[in-house]
Amino acid sequence: MSASRPAAPSGLKSLPVLMYHYVSRRKNSIAVHPDTFEDHCRAMRRAGWTGIGLAEAEAHLLGEAPLPPRSALITFDDGFLDNYVYAWPILKQYGHKGVIFAVAGRLEQGTPRPTLDDVRSGRIREDALPRVDAPYVRHELGFDERKDLFCNWDEARLMEADSTMAVAAHSHWHHAVFARPEFKGFHAPGHRTRTFDRVDFPVPWGLPAFPQRPALLRCAFVPDPQLVAAIRTLVPQDKAGAYAFFQDSGRVRELEALVELFAAKPDGLGAYESDADRTARMTRELSDCSATLARELGHPVRSLCWPWGAYCDEARDIARAQGFSVFFATTMGPNPPGSAAHVHRFKAKDKPGSWLLLRLFLYSRPWLARLYAKMRL
Repeated sequence: MSASRPAAPSGLKSLPVLMYHYVSRRKNSIAVHPDTFEDHCRAMRRAGWTGIGLAEAEAHLLGEAPLPPRSALITFDDGFLDNYVYAWPILKQYGHKGVIFAVAGRLEQGTPRPTLDDVRSGRIREDALPRVDAPYVRHELGFDERKDLFCNWDEARLMEADSTMAVAAHSHWHHAVFARPEFKGFHAPGHRTRTFDRVDFPVPWGLPAFPQRPALLRCAFVPDPQLVAAIRTLVPQDKAGAYAFFQDSGRVRELEALVELFAAKPDGLGAYESDADRTARMTRELSDCSATLARELGHPVRSLCWPWGAYCDEARDIARAQGFSVFFATTMGPNPPGSAAHVHRFKAKDKPGSWLLLRLFLYSRPWLARLYAKMRL
């Protein structure tokens, strides 16, 4: 009589992790319409998929406990208010859970605002919801500025209290740094299309627009203090005054001439930060994030989603020293048990539930997830 084969493990082989940003009626390459998000949640429920809680996902990713088949983790980056207004009620409706990776410094104090639940119950009209579908605000100087609304801490605690939505880390400020001394144009008041376009440096109006890179990825180029001081003297630093300055071609030529004088000298525009300064900057960003989340939520947080999915070995080591042990990225691929060091995710698109179900199938099977991720690169 031949020996019997060992039983195949029944747990999930690979955890599909969905990546959402906006759940909004405004078109955006990283936005999903609330009706589409509801279609996603409905399709998952009908097909037997469950959006699990963050603690369950962490246990799988750390190799501590198995997950049942057809488990998925639904994630939202940044902490936009539409996650509370639209996504939270829809998740509750279909019995799913999720996690918001919040930019801790963007969450402020405040009282809970109305949600889709209030509209559906008849307590308010839909036009009384916060302006989550209208992120652009007209400035008095005549241009539009992107002014996204973020959840506040009361709302974060409320979502965690019913166990539907966990809140985890997405850094403290989601900053970039200057990458190198070459530049094109200057920092001037005007139309802003991006929410996270801030640099980990006090940028005056008139500073050369040096290229930017994620702050936790690399060493920063730091503008020369004398250059910064000279620009502050030449260019008005109130927004209206700076705007008027850049409408005057003669004044702009003065600025160009000033910068050219500094650029003609070795390291005249600035220099790269030291190793010690880089370590201190990254430590500050991650420690502030960890401490703020623990203080406001009342518990430590061990999951960190890298801003723009970008990090270096030093940033990872610093994050671990701050208590983080599960790290989410933006690359696609499988997530078998024990893959907490680099959790793959796939972008949820504004497409029907059938589109999502196919990807859940693919990313729940390690070999298919690897093959599909390679094909998509």
